[in-house]
Amino acid sequence: MNKIVVISLCISIHLLSVSSVDAQMKRTRANPNAPIQDAYFATNIAGLSTTQLLAKGDLNSMIMHNFGTVSGGIDTFFGLDEGAAVRIAFGYGLTDKLNIGIGRTSREDNIDFTMRYGLIQQTISNSTPLSVVLKTNMGIRTQKESYSLNFTERLNYLGSFTIGRTFSENVSLFTTPMVAHFNTVVREDDNSDLYNTTVGLGIGGVIKLSERKAISFEFIPPVYNKWSGTQAHGAIVYEIETGGHVFQMFFMSGRWFTEQHLLTRTTTNIFEPDFRFGFNVNRVFGLL
Repeated sequence: MNKIVVISLCISIHLLSVSSVDAQMKRTRANPNAPIQDAYFATNIAGLSTTQLLAKGDLNSMIMHNFGTVSGGIDTFFGLDEGAAVRIAFGYGLTDKLNIGIGRTSREDNIDFTMRYGLIQQTISNSTPLSVVLKTNMGIRTQKESYSLNFTERLNYLGSFTIGRTFSENVSLFTTPMVAHFNTVVREDDNSDLYNTTVGLGIGGVIKLSERKAISFEFIPPVYNKWSGTQAHGAIVYEIETGGHVFQMFFMSGRWFTEQHLLTRTTTNIFEPDFRFGFNVNRVFGLL
């Protein structure tokens, strides 16, 4: 009788353990129609936005720097002695699809406000093959000028669609048609061509070397109404994800970090080569 009881208990325990394992396997099975997550380490590469969105309740703090051009050589310690352009920004996920943000750039004391919305998200099964993110940005030039500007004359804008695809766990690419508008442009000489509205096409992508390291790039050429002296902005980035921070070290040609300024105000040619060293520090906090 005792043997029968022991055998019955053993069979019951075995069946329970099998059921538990089976339940766990069912719970962890990936949903093929779920959106692809973490295609990029951060919401930006150097200055160009990716298709990566913050999850609901996540707060991302960004500290962005770049220095003078390395062509200055040892006299300027390859640009480091020329001082840094700095942007401090915060982004927040109102929902998994809707992000808002605010930033402040040391150049022209520009304050900007950002909204990003995920219109389409690529799925694991590729039933939806692309991700599309709408971005708008409004900046305010708060620097004191030698000439008088009212509030509306100080405003600048960006509108863009970021269209991207993840080809594998390690490779993702995107393109960003964009329009930049400045309510005021200042012509410093009669021969310069300046426009209130400029159209550009951003291109970017990432190649992940491991779970925590990657090489990424961005390129922003103006394609319509190019300002006199403007060059296409470009950047090559080495990224390290540490579990809490994402460090991005790069060479970039542009001096700014907001896309409307990178599109219209880049005057150095990365192909000469004439570029500057910079780095970003990203930190995401889960507030919910």
